[in-house]
Amino acid sequence: MIYKDSDNKMPIVAILQRMLALAGPDKRPLIERELRMMRVGMHAEREATALIDRYLKDSTRTAVVHDLRLLANDGAAARIDHLLIHRSRRFYLLDTGHFAHGLKITEDGDFLRWNETTKTLEPMASPLDALARQVSVLRDVLEPFGLDDAPVDTLVLLAPHARIERPRRFDSARVMKADQFMERLNASADNAQTATVQGYLKRTSMSSDSIGDIAARLIALHRPSTAHTMTRFGLRRDVPPVQARPEATRPEPDNQTFEADSMRST
Repeated sequence: MIYKDSDNKMPIVAILQRMLALAGPDKRPLIERELRMMRVGMHAEREATALIDRYLKDSTRTAVVHDLRLLANDGAAARIDHLLIHRSRRFYLLDTGHFAHGLKITEDGDFLRWNETTKTLEPMASPLDALARQVSVLRDVLEPFGLDDAPVDTLVLLAPHARIERPRRFDSARVMKADQFMERLNASADNAQTATVQGYLKRTSMSSDSIGDIAARLIALHRPSTAHTMTRFGLRRDVPPVQARPEATRPEPDNQTFEADSMRST
């Protein structure tokens, strides 16, 4: 069941568009890059959300929370693309930020993503490292729930048509196609040893909470990133909201087909 949809990003886009119109030549490239990355990310988010919802919208065994931003006790923030809470109290953190793109993973575990504009591979920060930071914040937030030692799986999901070039040495098992993961989600979680799950639930002080209760409590802790984005670009939080123009909400064209002949499809 879906407990939270993605936040509306258009107010942030509208703010950046206003800043772009007023920016000098030294700031324009930075803002243009931010806008371009946001639009690509929003397009990937829509695709990934639609696929996840198609598989899990009627599920009674898995709670789905899209676009969750949490703060740890020390102020560290983590934006989770998609959080799944299975009835076994297993959590899944899914990174779909590069959903429509192809990826190459080197033997050293470095990630390269396909840039459709330049038709080249370019370095990117490891999504696995980002997921590790998200797990740390999530465990901090779950501590009052009595779930800070719950099992958490982290996965990087790509679109079904995307390509992945995998290394031989580095373990890339946590990078997979989204449809493959969704198809085996329930089976893989339900096949966990019954004794292990029961033993965990006995240790959990909040085990009486349903997955819906857990999802609702996490959603109550959601801290949207609009104010954070405004601060990062030097705007006050009390700046009046900007109305996005209708044309700004049109979906980006789906031109993310991955065409590198050297990549091996997996």
